[in-house]
Amino acid sequence: MPRRRAPGARPAQTQTDKTHLDHDEDAPATHGALHVPAPGEGAVHGGWGGRRRTALRKVAVATALAGAAVTVGRLITATG
Repeated sequence: MPRRRAPGARPAQTQTDKTHLDHDEDAPATHGALHVPAPGEGAVHGGWGGRRRTALRKVAVATALAGAAVTVGRLITATG
């Protein structure tokens, strides 16, 4: 039954297993990051587009808010 729903799942699983996973050596034993915090301070950097995209997002949000304010104002004056 599962093959009828996703016929390409089996070949994708095999391909992922062969190309993305390393079966030659085991990973070293660690405490992991679930119960023990990672060393150093956490930081976020990089991304797609950086400052330019952030500025564009801010302009888009400001434009959307201004449009919403104009629409609400028109609705209030039309009904009042």
